[in-house]
Amino acid sequence: MRRKRSGYSKIVKPTVRFGERLIQALLIALLVSVLNTSACASYDLPINLSGGRPLSASGFGKGWEYEDPTIHVTVTQDRAGECDYWVADIVIQDASQLRTAPADSFDSDMRTSGEQMARRVNAVLAINGDYYCYTGIGFIIRQGRVYLNTLWGNRDVLAIDEDGDFHTFPLAKKGSLTPNLNGKRIINTFFFGPILVENGRRVVYIDGDGMAQDEPRQRMAIAQVGPLHYKCICCATHARGSMGMTLKQFANLVAKQGVQTAYNLDGGNSCMMMFAGEKINDPKNPDTRDICDIIYFASAWPGEGS
Repeated sequence: MRRKRSGYSKIVKPTVRFGERLIQALLIALLVSVLNTSACASYDLPINLSGGRPLSASGFGKGWEYEDPTIHVTVTQDRAGECDYWVADIVIQDASQLRTAPADSFDSDMRTSGEQMARRVNAVLAINGDYYCYTGIGFIIRQGRVYLNTLWGNRDVLAIDEDGDFHTFPLAKKGSLTPNLNGKRIINTFFFGPILVENGRRVVYIDGDGMAQDEPRQRMAIAQVGPLHYKCICCATHARGSMGMTLKQFANLVAKQGVQTAYNLDGGNSCMMMFAGEKINDPKNPDTRDICDIIYFASAWPGEGS
């Protein structure tokens, strides 16, 4: 006996509906996957002397704030005692967004305006570095390349690895540091100091020999809060009616910012904090000096439609 078409129809029709539902489910899954990939897209920057991505006009918020999918920066100003100070809070998506730049090249002792350097590399937030060209000694790695290795054991060293994590070396001696640390490539090092905060606590004995440690001065520090989370802190000078801070006063201020590791950088008239290429600490100080390097945080976002 031939099978009834009605029976065949009862088998085939559900199969067609199942196929349609399967295609719909696959299309929805594909769409969700595309949206998730777009939302979680990862961007980075090359480890070289190129700059960051141009800033998006839509990324600027109120005051000193910028945010895009790869970076969030806010800067606040406050006063401690008789001294103004600024704290920049920075969160980045990739360690390559924490970068350094020279006035000309790291082989040169050329100096220029910090603002000019910050604009050239599209820095969201930039600060002065360690004035590496002044001493001619130290352990200097910039953007992954070793430029100098002549440690004397007279200054603390800060190293930043490929994951963006900070490592400090008190009074580092010749031969004690290499371009790799615990299997991680060192991207940038700084030779100024001293170390201000370790393991979330202010260093008890701060060796600031040659840093005018007992004189109230303009000072700058860079600090790590956690993975890809940083703070930069600077205090003002007499140019704006502030007293400045001794090194210990400044270390106390920095330790109160909730950081795990903090390192003192060049200060005095080199002290510069720049947001979107404009100096925001003591902008009218006529004695601001030209500097040879900056540390900066850049956007890695290629923009809408990427």
